[in-house]
Amino acid sequence: MSPSTAVCRRLHYACENGYLGKVRKILSKTGVNILNCRVKGMTPLMKAAEEGNRDILELLISKGADVSLVGDECDNILHLACYGGEIETVKYILSLNAVDFNKSRGMKNRTPVMAAANGNGKVVELLVTKGADVSLVDDYGDTILHLACRRGDVRMVRFLLSLNVVDIDARNKKGWTAADVARDEGHGRVVRLLVSRGAP
Repeated sequence: MSPSTAVCRRLHYACENGYLGKVRKILSKTGVNILNCRVKGMTPLMKAAEEGNRDILELLISKGADVSLVGDECDNILHLACYGGEIETVKYILSLNAVDFNKSRGMKNRTPVMAAANGNGKVVELLVTKGADVSLVDDYGDTILHLACRRGDVRMVRFLLSLNVVDIDARNKKGWTAADVARDEGHGRVVRLLVSRGAP
């Protein structure tokens, strides 16, 4: 028998908010048939990953939650953890060796390291040390440098430039460079850094 929508929603809520005791209680009453139920395209495991609730992640995986599933936008649990930015959660997911972080493409055809460029510099650095490819582009032609510039994270931009991999002059499908993106977002410090490195 499949779980009711109401029970599935309760499990998602508990996973999102870090209520480990509630998650255990729900699982004890419903069994494992609820592990991969979806609310708005996401499983409980995806919700726990996005919110950085590692203890819940570990519990769900120990009970048999499917780590290979993706959401409606094609994001997997590593993408979601990278958007969330909890580095210990990202490390745990990486330890599972369940996701190829250079081949998996999520929302807007972004890799997990591109997802982390949403403002999570420490996660970007971790993924780069593990071999993440920072030369890839998304559906909009944005490089990871474009994405970091959109957020205005000077430290992350400086780190990406230090890798000597990302083309500072690369243009996305709108014809914009990373410096153009930073200008448009009003991130003056990032613009000055890029110009000092030769950006147009």
